[in-house]
Amino acid sequence: MIKYLTFFLLPIAVFAQTYMAQIKPIDSFGIYAQTSGNIKYLNKNDEMKIVNKVIIRIDDELELEQRAIYKRELKLYEKKLIHQTRNYRRFIKIYGKSRYDKDQQYLALLDLKVNIENLKLNIAQNQDQINKKTISLKNFYLKSFDVNQGDYVAAGTKLATAYDLKKAKLTVYVNQKDYQNIKNKTLLINGKSGLGHILRIDRTLDTNFVSAHKVVISFKSQDFGKNVNVEFKSE
Repeated sequence: MIKYLTFFLLPIAVFAQTYMAQIKPIDSFGIYAQTSGNIKYLNKNDEMKIVNKVIIRIDDELELEQRAIYKRELKLYEKKLIHQTRNYRRFIKIYGKSRYDKDQQYLALLDLKVNIENLKLNIAQNQDQINKKTISLKNFYLKSFDVNQGDYVAAGTKLATAYDLKKAKLTVYVNQKDYQNIKNKTLLINGKSGLGHILRIDRTLDTNFVSAHKVVISFKSQDFGKNVNVEFKSE
């Protein structure tokens, strides 16, 4: 008897790999002290909230006192400049005054103007220090404080961690096949297109996920912490 073996040729479908990614805030950042001093204001109740307010105040009493001194000095210098300018204009018109005497009067006037400009610079630097003593957030999520009220902090001390929750991001590490021509592929999130777009693609291989490229996706969602499926589908 002759036996026949029948082979059924089934179509082979090639599917893109599905990656799992966690929804995270589009950006997170640490807040660091730019100057030193004791923390005079900090409210732990602001943690884990979207805030639009001052979150930290560092003692600026000495800077405020110095600013007041600078401003008083500037006012006196400017009055002196008015009088000295008037006197110089009169002096150079006096008959018989030597060129040397006139030059000395002019140099004295220039020195006063230089002192005024230096004082204005001191005031600007002082104001910059005062500004750095107050830290505000504008519609950011304050995750946590790293210091407490009453703590002394130096410049560079981490004060808090905050997130930008206005958008979300997904991070996936794609294989070489999906990486090829990835910009022309359709991005699917949980099987749906149009929910996000690629922000960044690492052209080099990742050091932790070997043979994979890191891809960061902008995603419209507020379900932070939730996992979603990501695919890159060829047309």
